[in-house]
Parts: sequence; C-alpha cells; structure tokens
Amino acid sequence: MKIGIAGVHYGHIGGMFSSAMSAPNGEIIGLYEPDDDLFHRYADDHGIDRYDSLDALVEACDVIIEGMRHEEKADLIELCGRHNTHAFLDKPLCRNEEELGRIQRALGESGIRLTMNFTSRYHPPFVALREAIQSGELGEIVSLITTHPHKLYGGAPDWYFDPNRYAGTFNDLACHGVDQILWLTGSAATAVHALGTLKRWTGEPRLEFDHIQASIQLSNGALATATADWLTPENSPSFGDTRFIVMGTAGSAHLRAYAEDGLLICSATNGRYLPELPKAGTDRFVEDMIDAFARDEEHAITTQDVL
Repeated sequence: MKIGIAGVHYGHIGGMFSSAMSAPNGEIIGLYEPDDDLFHRYADDHGIDRYDSLDALVEACDVIIEGMRHEEKADLIELCGRHNTHAFLDKPLCRNEEELGRIQRALGESGIRLTMNFTSRYHPPFVALREAIQSGELGEIVSLITTHPHKLYGGAPDWYFDPNRYAGTFNDLACHGVDQILWLTGSAATAVHALGTLKRWTGEPRLEFDHIQASIQLSNGALATATADWLTPENSPSFGDTRFIVMGTAGSAHLRAYAEDGLLICSATNGRYLPELPKAGTDRFVEDMIDAFARDEEHAITTQDVL
C-alpha cells in the first residue's frame, strides 16, 4: 500500500514514521513538508521524494500519515475524502465542533477510514490494566481518574499560544485519557463538564489555559475525571507523570506511566499484587493498519474511536 507523509514538524510523527518505514506491506512514496530542514531530516537518509503539493501527494497514495499543525487537520481530512485516501492521524483530531462537523461530512461522503496515534493503548501498564478489567478482576467499573501532566520543554511553537490555531490543553493532552476511559470501559460519554484555569504560563506569549479538568458521565453509569496540564517542572526527567486510578465493585487499580511504569491491583479475588507488565509497543502499528485497510476493515483504533 502506498503511503504519503504529510508534515513532520510535530513530535509524535517520529514514531509514526518509523512504524511506516518498517512495515513490509507499505511503501513511502513521498513527503510533503514546506520546511527544508525538517524535510531533509526525515527524507535524506531514506531517499524519499519531496512533494511540493499536498493535493498531489494525497491523490497519489492509499493512506496519509500526518504530523501537521492543528489548524491544518480538518482541511487535510477533507482532501483525503476527495481522493478516497485513508488517514493515520496524530492527535488531536481538530480544534472545535465546526471542524468536527466538516470531518464527519467528509467521512460520510467518501467512506474513508481514520485511525489515530493513541500510543497509550500500547503502553505496557495500560495493556495490563485492560486485561485485568476484561477478566473481571475489578468487577463492574464505577469510577476512573486519569491525569495528564506535561512540560513545555522551555517553550512551545508560537501557534500553541494562539487559541485560533492550537486545539487547546485538554484536546492536546487529555485526548489520550479520554480514549483510555472509553477503551477500558467499552462505553460512551453522555455528559461532560469541564473547567480550566491559568496559573503558571501567564506571561507573554500566554496560554489560554495551563490546567483543565473534566467530569465525564458514561453510558454504563460509571463516572470519570480527566485532567490535563502544562505544569510539569522543566527539570523533570520525563515529559510528565501520568496516573490512572480505576475503582470497581470487586477491586481497584492504580497505574503510573512514563516517569515510571507500574500497576498495583487490589481485588476481592487475588488481594493486593503487582501484575507482570507485558511487552507491547507501536512498532507494527502501520503494518497492522495496512492489513486492516486492505481487508476493507477498521484498524483496532477505529474511525469511531477517533471521532
């Protein structure tokens, strides 16, 4: 399957690009990136052709892998729809409900499929947590709490400080947590209430919010809380220190990820223990995606999951 790379300025594209390079069932036919330095950083060692026209690249390939700015994503998906090209997207999906509506219309009119780089689904503690939930170890899920602290690494691109371009702290960071909540419960959100504040990044340039927390009601009757912030100190050894707490009718789970990986489970069946974390990763993401799209099926992270 022919793969096109649309933009490589956003950090997560590195892992997506590596997965595409290692996919035996895919071929990267070209890269669209207006920034010369970024283009050469990715293309030169691999002999990848440069496309000066995004339209031409989308038309020429079967699937697009994108690492574009937030305000460019809806336009790209509409372009993919016009050329019947599937898309592997980095998060977040879009900035607002108007763009979401445009994306939904493009999908409805074209039938293309989307998948997204929700890497946490493949991170060992989350894989182990899902196995525990699916086995009934925690009973019926009652409550979930997920935190997503992050640091700005001494600053951020200028467009992060423009609310007309940046998708926002919650969409950018907590999208992983919201995906995990829905993925772990097999449920849907029926109501959301969120509040934001700005306490640290108050100088110029100025973020709109540096901390947001949301309360989420789920269709299965469970409740969830998700937080996202840009408050992690710059001297932290990792970008953040994610925590995830799940309370069920038969047990609880306390997860830590990225700064350190671990999972503590306390259940009515097996007491308090630390389960062994499985080996997991996203190396085969693109290979698996291509296999699914070739069968005219959804990837494990489905179009509906992305929406």
